Amino acid sequence: MRRPTRAVVLELIRVAGPISRTELAEATALTPATMTTVVRDLIADGLVVETGVGEPTGGKRRTLLEARPDSRYAIGIVLGFAATSYVVVNVWGELVAERSGAGADRLEPAEVVRRIAGEVDSIIAEAGIEREIVAGVGMVVPGPIDIRSGAAVQLPSSLPWSDFSVRDALADALGLPVVMENDATAAAAGEYWSRATGGQGTFATIHMGIGIGAGIMIAGELLRGVSGNAGEIGHVSIDLDGPRCHCGNRGCLELFAAPPAAEERYLALTGRRRGWLDIAERAGAGDDADAVATVARSADALAVAVTSLVNLLDLDLVVLTGAGFAGAAPVFAERIGTVLAGTFFARRSHPVRVVASADPDRSAALGGAAIVLREALAGPRAPL
Repeated sequence: MRRPTRAVVLELIRVAGPISRTELAEATALTPATMTTVVRDLIADGLVVETGVGEPTGGKRRTLLEARPDSRYAIGIVLGFAATSYVVVNVWGELVAERSGAGADRLEPAEVVRRIAGEVDSIIAEAGIEREIVAGVGMVVPGPIDIRSGAAVQLPSSLPWSDFSVRDALADALGLPVVMENDATAAAAGEYWSRATGGQGTFATIHMGIGIGAGIMIAGELLRGVSGNAGEIGHVSIDLDGPRCHCGNRGCLELFAAPPAAEERYLALTGRRRGWLDIAERAGAGDDADAVATVARSADALAVAVTSLVNLLDLDLVVLTGAGFAGAAPVFAERIGTVLAGTFFARRSHPVRVVASADPDRSAALGGAAIVLREALAGPRAPL
């Protein structure tokens, strides 16, 4: 299903503005008359403003257009086991407000929803935003998810999360639209919407928290799969004879590269137990050889899976996001980039850049808000 004309024009103004009507018509292959009508409607709705004129081109100077940043706002929420983070962003993807709170822990789902709704009401009031221009809430949870029912099936299995639509319950509690996304896919949306990719719309994020996932964007559209769980790179096997994973597979990437595996590896090397953040910081500083070896092993395992990902999708940009990369993100980026330089199948056609996110801790929350804004302003996602 093609997104509406208005959606395409608004997205282009937001990403490429300031931009003229003529440039918009050329970029979209729409007629000048159609473009004039679409832009007039966007201005009337308060979503776009005229911001001056461009450089002379031999004729009349062209009026420039830009998305109005305060025309709409959205809230992104990352609901985890231990903590919940909240962000408010405007149409430009700028952070307006944020806070953190308790996670799902072992609380009943309905109680968690009541607490989140209270936090959302509070942050809207404190930010001084009129509720009428809040486009909605993006609820981000660790995968897998059930995007049809709105259930967060990865949250504690001892409680009825798999049969509870946290999305619908939160929408009822707030009286606002709520969309659900897994954290890796949301992180890709966050990188793109905040213009951290420089407008590049085909790339992947590798998102690492406790586990590892990939968010995939192709030509500016998120790749979700049938149930919203595309990109589960953490459960790609990199060792057919490896240990059994909780997912049922053997030798999954997470068993070699994720923070819990790294902590066990460091313990085996040193006899000392340290948390992942401590290990990553020590590796980044370069003053603990065992920490460096531990991170290198994780990075090399991750590089195997990333090579498969970029070979399958022919990518030239991979962004590392998520708190799991901590202070060692540059180490991961360098080692993965080095491996790709020698193993990426199409390397004679183009290189692959591997970069650390500029805001790895917030990328998923920003992406949750971005998805809400995009669906509210630029048309809904295609049906599954």
